[in-house]
Amino acid sequence: MLTLDFICTLPNGIHARPASEIEQRAQSFSAAITLINLSKKTQANAKSVLGMIGADITHGDSCQFLIEGEDQQAAFEQLQAFMRDEFAGCDEPMEPSADTHIQPLPVFIEHARPNHLRGNGVSKGIGRGVPVHIDSVDLQVLSQQEPATDATRQQQQLRDAWELTQETLCHAGTGAEQVLAAQLKLLSDPVFKTCLLSHTTARNALQAIALTVQELSQPLLKSSSQYLRERVIDIRDLCQSIAANLLGRPLETQLALTCDSIVICNGTLTPGQFLRLCNPHLKGIVMGDGGETSHTVILARSFGIPLLCGVTQSDALTRSANMLILDSRYGLLVANPNEAMESWYRLESAKQQAIAQRSAPLREQQVSTADGTRISVLANIALAVEAQSVFAHGADGVGLFRTEMLFCERSEAPDEEEQYQAYSGVLRCAAGKKITIRTLDIGGDKPCSFLDLPAEENPFLGYRAVRMYPQFHDIFTTQARALLRASAVGPLNIMVPMVATLAEIQWLHGQFQHIAQTLLQENIPVGEWHLGIMVEVPSTLYLLEKAANYLDFVSIGSNDLAQYFLACDRGNPYVRHLYDYRNPTFLALMRDITQRAQAAGLAISLCGEMAADRQMLPLLIGMGLTQLSMAAGAITPCKEALTSLNVGQCQQLLETAIGCESGEQVLEYVEQFIRSQSQKPVLAQELLLLDKQVASKEEAIKLLTDNLEVQQRVVSGALAERAIWDREAVFSTALGFCVAIPHCKSAHVLHSSISVLRLKSPLSWGEGVDVKLVIMLAVNEQEQENHMKIFSRLARKLMHSDFRDQLQMLSDSAAITDLLAAELAL
Repeated sequence: MLTLDFICTLPNGIHARPASEIEQRAQSFSAAITLINLSKKTQANAKSVLGMIGADITHGDSCQFLIEGEDQQAAFEQLQAFMRDEFAGCDEPMEPSADTHIQPLPVFIEHARPNHLRGNGVSKGIGRGVPVHIDSVDLQVLSQQEPATDATRQQQQLRDAWELTQETLCHAGTGAEQVLAAQLKLLSDPVFKTCLLSHTTARNALQAIALTVQELSQPLLKSSSQYLRERVIDIRDLCQSIAANLLGRPLETQLALTCDSIVICNGTLTPGQFLRLCNPHLKGIVMGDGGETSHTVILARSFGIPLLCGVTQSDALTRSANMLILDSRYGLLVANPNEAMESWYRLESAKQQAIAQRSAPLREQQVSTADGTRISVLANIALAVEAQSVFAHGADGVGLFRTEMLFCERSEAPDEEEQYQAYSGVLRCAAGKKITIRTLDIGGDKPCSFLDLPAEENPFLGYRAVRMYPQFHDIFTTQARALLRASAVGPLNIMVPMVATLAEIQWLHGQFQHIAQTLLQENIPVGEWHLGIMVEVPSTLYLLEKAANYLDFVSIGSNDLAQYFLACDRGNPYVRHLYDYRNPTFLALMRDITQRAQAAGLAISLCGEMAADRQMLPLLIGMGLTQLSMAAGAITPCKEALTSLNVGQCQQLLETAIGCESGEQVLEYVEQFIRSQSQKPVLAQELLLLDKQVASKEEAIKLLTDNLEVQQRVVSGALAERAIWDREAVFSTALGFCVAIPHCKSAHVLHSSISVLRLKSPLSWGEGVDVKLVIMLAVNEQEQENHMKIFSRLARKLMHSDFRDQLQMLSDSAAITDLLAAELAL
């Protein structure tokens, strides 16, 4: 028996990450290794993360490893080296308290004064339905309703229920494999099962499960790590699943949604509850707890369910409500919406439908520029289950499937079959469309608990991605086999990240060729596949000609390429300002990469956040890029923007931009170019809304500003609305003569516009003034002179009764447009 003493120097004690580091090292030895907290007289199996967390080891505690077994000397030496060289660097900084940013509400909603609560919208969307409360299941209370049993009977019941739960998780076909796999690893932790079977004095098996929840949760709830606190949800979910299997029935009584519903949970809805609830009637979820890393949040995003978290003390509002509206875009929950709120959402729904109808034809087709160059607009995804959704958003394919979600939040790498099912599922969904799957991009700043990675001073330039593959060859080979097997389902592009040298490219080419041959020798089919790399290290610019002998394609990862080229960590607030993909020298680098790749015969695409920036599209097209990959929500707007571009003009703009002195100057030129490319007239028939029945000034302004958004004249209707109301706050824009001329000058206005709203009946505009005609002027802030000129002309003309009468009496939109154009000299 050997002992190794140490003092815990970690500021936050031994929590999830340090415990995982110790567990990974302990698991490689057959010797029994016990971690003893000498200060608090607690101990744990060093091969169990849950056990070590439960030992409550905090900063300054005296601790000891007790090592006993045939390989105890080797275990002692490795743990000694770890404690000496790496232990101090494996802690995480204390997480700051969440600073939830709540977006300002639209002015109309502020004026409506709804009965509402605010929260953090972590899965965006709008949902409407009756409230359905999912009360926390109290296993202790349930246990009192069940008969008492002897200890022997309890033990058998618990083992049977545990095994059934494990079998259910292994075979669940829900499209949420990554989340379920993480739960399976937690269920399989030796401490979990030991704790479950340890409560021999419990009244019955159900009470033993309740005590297990309590015992395993206590140390996690004390953690400073938000991620670790959220794992309590998984423990509760697993124990409730075991309890349900024990009883042979669901624990909840309100899980069947028979009409459109908003589900309210004062705590956190568990992943298992979510999956049981998920049907077409689930329109939204409100939780008291939960954050960005919650498995329930990940699932909600994947299934497109709006979710609001951090909504505390909701009972008083929601228990008495007949109807709820959840708008997670604004972090808003409205109970029993009043007439004004109903009006706002009617108008909002009409706007969204108009935008969807305008863009609907583009979802089903690949777009071309105005001069006929075809562009593929692809999607970035992180979960296999997202594939169906992105194709519904109009994606021409998947340009980047990040595989890290398959590997994280678990104690060992996924096996070949699990990976094959995920990859082949996306290929089946694609039905022949382009699919690019990126191999594991992890290490340094993105560790996995099962990888024994050293702490690094600069992980962004360190041991990560392709640089790790030779050491972790089994993990690499397993993923490569799964990918190549999946290629039999459909054509597959395999993309490798962080490549910097020709030697790495040659190694990758040899590895994939060898693995493909091995599969064929095993009579396992391999289909069409292509090998490529991410271009994110600047050195690859000079490798492209030689790399063409081994690769089929490259994809620019503009996020990392920009920070490596400009030598700045984009997550560091002190140098974040240097990270700018509009920098003229960076634009020149991207142009050169694109031209060299094309000259070498390599297909090239872009999959960084730059691809989704509509202002950058002319520059990207000017470079010659025709494959752009982005988040699903950006696909249709980008398709719309691409159709108005001319490649030759974009090439000229790119050369002008490269000659600029700063990113700010580049942006000015691009904005001027966009306005000139799709210049809209100040007056147009689609800006006339004639003979409308409107109930309020708020409704009138929303109608007009929403129409500007539908007609693609403003960045956002809500932003334009606020700009109009900001001017209204200074002075009323009612002129008299039953006319109002609301106006604004704003950067959110893309094209200066004159809108007309003619009302069926007079409307109060405030200060005792009623209006029947609203003429709204929205001007881009760079056109201040035009703003004043048009405004003054309009005001003078409206003084004349014959002009006002014509605007009120003309029934033809074209005639009204012609009248305004003539009288205002536009």
